[in-house]
Amino acid sequence: MAIKRPEELTFTDKTFSMIIYGSPGLGKTTLALSAPDPVLIDFDRGVSRVKAQHRKLTIESSTYEEVLYDIQSPEVAACKTIIIDTGGSFVTYLQDWAMRTDPKTNRNKNGSFSIKGYGTVKAEFARFTSHIRDVMHKNIIYVFHSDEKQDKDGTPIQRLLCEGSTKNIVWQPCDLGGYVQMIGTQRVICFTPETEFFAKGCYGIEGQRNIPKLTKDTPNDFLTKLFDEARANIASEQEAFGPIKEQYEQAMSEVREIIDSITDGVTATRAVNSIPGINHALTSLKEARAMFGDKVKALGLVWDAEKKEYTASSKEGE
Repeated sequence: MAIKRPEELTFTDKTFSMIIYGSPGLGKTTLALSAPDPVLIDFDRGVSRVKAQHRKLTIESSTYEEVLYDIQSPEVAACKTIIIDTGGSFVTYLQDWAMRTDPKTNRNKNGSFSIKGYGTVKAEFARFTSHIRDVMHKNIIYVFHSDEKQDKDGTPIQRLLCEGSTKNIVWQPCDLGGYVQMIGTQRVICFTPETEFFAKGCYGIEGQRNIPKLTKDTPNDFLTKLFDEARANIASEQEAFGPIKEQYEQAMSEVREIIDSITDGVTATRAVNSIPGINHALTSLKEARAMFGDKVKALGLVWDAEKKEYTASSKEGE
């Protein structure tokens, strides 16, 4: 059954979609590789800058079609996280793919990329993200370089470095968005937006987190621990449903007993007066009314407003 009550929802296998962005040289790729069992799709050809001890399974494809083929491999099926590095270069791959697959639609007469082409790229970007997250059930992390702009007052602000309007669709589906920067000598990732940058926190992950310095003896597991923390926060919130779930189960047990007792107008009248007096919780009252309605309909009973009781319908009497 696809419909679930709040107390029935579980998130123990929750996967996360995340954006990591910041200036070049801050170790964003290495940070992304700290996620659980990652595969790096190296659109930027930058894995060589990652220290050998921190490198993981990597896809280096020349075209988007090759990427689509490679992510179907058994190695990728066994991973838990797919990293897109960088999101800006991924868009360039998508533009190349769009120009080759449908040049008439996606290319202007002068050879430049068309407005419809940008629409094609946005749609495929969203589809690809959804496929990894919802079909393959993987964590997905987009690494972006930051692009410094100025607001209307001339204040520097940081935004994703990404061509076209695709940047506008990447934030919406993501659970977490972290801006990486240096504060003094400490590398940090920020999940709460500020004037100079946008960020996104969820599941209790917020504020500023220090990123540990890595040595040969330090495990690269920052995001693995962060995702575990988020899942623990979700589980903690879910525990709040414990007492009310017990109340709901008790209420539904009483409801079923009352419904089972209905055999005629007298017992139906007694039931309709008894059901509201149960100590209801969550959706038990709504479900009880639906169950009651089905039962009296099945028995051919109707409500007599004058007598204020249920009686057999006239059709039933005939």
